[in-house]
Amino acid sequence: TMVDPRGYLTSLNSSKVSSDAEIGDFKKARTLLSSVTATNPKHGPGWIAAARLEEVAGKMTQARRIIRQGADECPGAEDVWLEAIRLHQGNKNFKTILTNGIMRLPTSVRLWIKAVESETTVHSKRLVLRKALEAIPTSVEIWKTAIELESADDARILLSRAVECIPSATEL
Repeated sequence: TMVDPRGYLTSLNSSKVSSDAEIGDFKKARTLLSSVTATNPKHGPGWIAAARLEEVAGKMTQARRIIRQGADECPGAEDVWLEAIRLHQGNKNFKTILTNGIMRLPTSVRLWIKAVESETTVHSKRLVLRKALEAIPTSVEIWKTAIELESADDARILLSRAVECIPSATEL
């Protein structure tokens, strides 16, 4: 039997050894954060901290479950939705979480930008940006992102429309 020394050492580096003290710290932190989320369920940072604790502990399923619960409890907390999107990236529920976040917070520029970044084709990015501009016609960042995706002629037309919507924006 042959052992590949490089592969063996790499697998040892990637394995995580938890000490009793570290496990105890996780238990204390879980107890504390579950108390925070139970006593004040509308506090978004508590849900984010609880989800990140589970992520650090290597329990991604638990982290995703916690942050979804936090998004249900704090539907108006943009940071909770952004954390839910981050934790669900590459997951089958990613688009659903993103869509729910935008439905709950239709004027969140950061959520719309995440939606644009999640699209793969230029055409679908343009469609998302058009919807974003319908929801937030006064967002300079969304206008700039939309203009960057257009050809020169279309960009001029879009830029003139942006200046009509936001005449005080010096960036445009």
